[in-house]
Amino acid sequence: MMTDNALLSWLRSPLGIGTAVLVLFGGAVVFGLNATHGMPLAERREVRVEFDDLSGLNTGDDVRIAGNRVGYVDELLLEDGRAIAVLKLDDPDTKLYENAEAARISDRSGLGQKFVTLDPGDPSTGPLRGDEVIPASQTVKTEDINELLDVLDPKTREAAATTLQNLGGGMIGHEQDLHELARNAPGILTSTGEVSEALAAQGGVPLGDMLESADRLSGRLATRDDELAALVDEMAVTVDAFGADDGNQVRASLDQAPDTLDAAHSALTGLDEPLADLAVAMRQVRPGATALGRATPDLRAFLRESLTPLRKVPGVNEDAERGVVALDGLVTDLRPLVHQLIKTGDSAAPVASVVGDYAEDIAYFHTNASGALSSGDRAGHWLRILLLPGTESLGVPGAATRDPYPAPGETR
Repeated sequence: MMTDNALLSWLRSPLGIGTAVLVLFGGAVVFGLNATHGMPLAERREVRVEFDDLSGLNTGDDVRIAGNRVGYVDELLLEDGRAIAVLKLDDPDTKLYENAEAARISDRSGLGQKFVTLDPGDPSTGPLRGDEVIPASQTVKTEDINELLDVLDPKTREAAATTLQNLGGGMIGHEQDLHELARNAPGILTSTGEVSEALAAQGGVPLGDMLESADRLSGRLATRDDELAALVDEMAVTVDAFGADDGNQVRASLDQAPDTLDAAHSALTGLDEPLADLAVAMRQVRPGATALGRATPDLRAFLRESLTPLRKVPGVNEDAERGVVALDGLVTDLRPLVHQLIKTGDSAAPVASVVGDYAEDIAYFHTNASGALSSGDRAGHWLRILLLPGTESLGVPGAATRDPYPAPGETR
């Protein structure tokens, strides 16, 4: 027999740890498989119910009273041609009475899962004995979803099946998007909560305003039933046009759409640089446009006031026409003279280059001459010429001789 120390050493070994993990895992699997039956070895009350049609009920399905789970379906039996459902209630003290009703077998989901709704009955009728069977007369025939679909014609059922298949295929194709939606759902719900709080703020005034606007919109739409009906008819015609030729034209357009979108993407990408340049140009033009906007009132006033002088321009043009014609003849007559003046200027250029150096002396001469002729006496004499001999003409020894050809600036 293994001692305590040996047992402890074995439990600490990899083999012991692996064995313990496998035992715990097996116990969890067994517990999970029997979770719908409640705690194992617990005492339960058995109730037998007769149904005309079990309608897809399976063992393990819930039994509920007033919407609360109180047990499960333990067995489904066929006794003397009757369908018997054996129900196990978790609480053995659950009160059931003679007129208890298994109201119906209801759908738990659209995937076919069922549950049994149980009505305990009226205490005045006395308690239900454990060996009694609730008869089918105290049950309600269930409505199976398959029976509901039977009211649809084959074409509609086929279309519904196609729709579900396409929906499933679309959801599979957008699996990543659905994952992203589920991942972002908490943030979306938080934002929705913030929006709800904002709508509820200030006594719900924003929400009330929105609802009033929606009411006004619906009222206006209600007065345009004919226009809306015509719009729907036109949309129907448009949709029928898409379906023309069994949709081959639309299919061909969709086949070409990827290449078209690629080309459009390339074209739009090529527009990035021109648009950037345009943005720069618009920023540079903005000051001028702003100034033009400020000057617009003055420009408008100028244009408005310029109408009066502009109306006089045609008359001025008519009066000036004769002068322009005469001026044209004068210019034509001056052409030979201009050529002669050009030749004269060319010939006078050497003389002018020499005389130009004496410009200050010439100006001095004319200034003195003007002074000499600016006033006269009573006899009407305006100019007197006196001969004043110079020292050099009198033969005075040592007198400086004047230069008859002085340099520019020496004439004074």
